[in-house]
Amino acid sequence: MAGLLVTCATACAGGGDAADGDTATGGTSVSSPPATGDPGPDTDEDTDAVAAGADAWHGADGFSSPTGIAFGPDGSVYVSNWSAGTVERIAADGTRTTYAEDLGSPAGLAVDAEGDLYVADYTRDVIVRVSAPGEVSEFASGFHTPTGINFDPDGNLLVTNRASDEIVRVAPDGGAEVIARGLHTPVGVAANAGGEIFVSNYVGGELSRVTPDGTVETFSTDFDGLGVGLVVTGNDELFAVDRAAGEIKRVDPDGSTEAVLGGLNSPVALGVDVAGVLATATWGDATLHAVPLE
Repeated sequence: MAGLLVTCATACAGGGDAADGDTATGGTSVSSPPATGDPGPDTDEDTDAVAAGADAWHGADGFSSPTGIAFGPDGSVYVSNWSAGTVERIAADGTRTTYAEDLGSPAGLAVDAEGDLYVADYTRDVIVRVSAPGEVSEFASGFHTPTGINFDPDGNLLVTNRASDEIVRVAPDGGAEVIARGLHTPVGVAANAGGEIFVSNYVGGELSRVTPDGTVETFSTDFDGLGVGLVVTGNDELFAVDRAAGEIKRVDPDGSTEAVLGGLNSPVALGVDVAGVLATATWGDATLHAVPLE
């Protein structure tokens, strides 16, 4: 991976302008990711080549402020449409359907070991579980603008409380506890195999690390502006969206970063499948993009 920077060109250059200004959401004002300005240098590189293994969804567009991405065990990909209140599913054969609807503002997504989908509903302050198309039930409530979610190695769901600057851990039975406080508008969360939790802070562009004993520390400041997208791969590598720079970055154990995908138009969501393909969704052109990690 050293020195790798793939610039998004053909599939990333189209579409409209990025969302700008504030979006009113249930009495809370949330700043939309700003336009990045320069979408990156033009290139003749074949973006289909970097999407090997992602033919069913790479380049899919027409989303509505896509904020979360998660992969199912069958290879399907789920995308939350923040503005439309829906979650879409793209099957391994490319079939695209609405998987859940009538949500508030669906943000982060996560899939458990059984294949059930979990959705952070930002405006309704709940986490819902979708066990089949259209079968939506409340899993946990009482949050404060939940945004990013991810499972830890023990099967607990980690949730960012954007409004209260907290990380909440939710057990499989729905019991919840605050495990970290004092963050700076946390919007993304991911955990590695060693029990460390990483948090992307919307304010200040700082990536935090929460140690197993609950200590919060600065891990990396090498970002122009973080977003919801934050993942740890099966190889225990950490990747984060730098929405303001229009890049996806790999974060090394010492906190240094390396861009692995650039030229994106306000990337917000980030996910990784079992085959090691990284997926991001952009607000600027409402499109899915992929790059292999190997």
